[in-house]
Amino acid sequence: MKLRPELELVVCCARIRLDPVHRDRIRELLAGRLSWTEVMATSIRHKLEPLVFENVSAAAGDLLQPVEREMLRAAARDCGVSVLALFHELLRLSRLFDAAGIPATSYKGPLLSWLAYGSLTRRACVDLDIAVPQRHIPQATSLMQAAGYSPGFDLGEAHDGRKHHAPGQYSFFCNERMLSVEIHTERTLRYFPIPLDFAEMQNRQITVELAGKQLRTFSIEDTLVLLCVHGAKHFWDRLGWITDIAELIQAQRVDWPQALRIARDLKSTRLLLLGLYLAQELLEAPLPPSIQEQAGKDSNVRWLADQVCGQLAGTANPSTGVVRRAQFRLRSRDEFWEGVRHLLRLATSPTETDRQTVRLPRVLFPFYALARPWRLMREYGLGLWRGVKSGHAARVSRQRD
Repeated sequence: MKLRPELELVVCCARIRLDPVHRDRIRELLAGRLSWTEVMATSIRHKLEPLVFENVSAAAGDLLQPVEREMLRAAARDCGVSVLALFHELLRLSRLFDAAGIPATSYKGPLLSWLAYGSLTRRACVDLDIAVPQRHIPQATSLMQAAGYSPGFDLGEAHDGRKHHAPGQYSFFCNERMLSVEIHTERTLRYFPIPLDFAEMQNRQITVELAGKQLRTFSIEDTLVLLCVHGAKHFWDRLGWITDIAELIQAQRVDWPQALRIARDLKSTRLLLLGLYLAQELLEAPLPPSIQEQAGKDSNVRWLADQVCGQLAGTANPSTGVVRRAQFRLRSRDEFWEGVRHLLRLATSPTETDRQTVRLPRVLFPFYALARPWRLMREYGLGLWRGVKSGHAARVSRQRD
């Protein structure tokens, strides 16, 4: 796979252990002609600023200009400040949820930084993710408002979610401290073809001791499945998500049969295999031979991985056009007809973007099922043209569809 030198540099740095081959290649790339503005933009786009700073400094610090070193240091420092603020807030919110008797589980964010990277500041974090059972959302919403957060959704959905429409996530913002929290439930994680069983997942929870505090999070196996489904939801358009997979499976002991059972029960085996396959193909993450064989034999996993790698290289873009998006979604599913049903559900279940684009009174909310396909066509087009813009110029959607 041919990559732009700026992107290849970031890929070489997307790991916490540098071997001599990657160290030498980093030096070769820095000794050549690079656009430093593009290096910085690529690092930020893929949320890898801390690792790029750490590895470039270690492998080729003598080749950096002072201004280049300072740009990298500033970007990494900003990430560190952000994640430490999020960690402090996570501790505060965990105490509030515990005191209120709400079973809340934090995942991704600072806890993933610690589990996968062994450090809070090696991974960029932009928000906190907390999972609670749907029935606790009204109480959790009141708690978040009392804690200084404003909801980014219709408050009626806090009560309607159990039987009617639930948003893609219950988003909360604290403008005063520039903090963002997303609360997820078994009904908001709609990119799983079937609802998650939070009770079962809580039985598998692990406790992480961090800064003298005990924090609950999902098991390593549940976390892997969640990360792989989340990455596929966004067409794996951020290298940092693949790095999370690669580092987690090297830092933690994984019960591989258990991970496969969890994925199978959630009808998401192919999504798990795709994430693991990408981690090995792009970042040389070690996988058990049985997992390698299972992923390598699946032609759909290989096809999906080719699309993701092409997107990274700038020769393909599976997120452009509703036809390509649908094709990617269909081939991600374990069974074809199950994929068709799931695709139809995604195409007609409104998100926050749909309700912001078309404002309907509450009594007409069922008509969002008709408005959503129109909005998707308008946003992405059909995507039948096979041409693709270069990777750094290609338009990549950030909508949470």
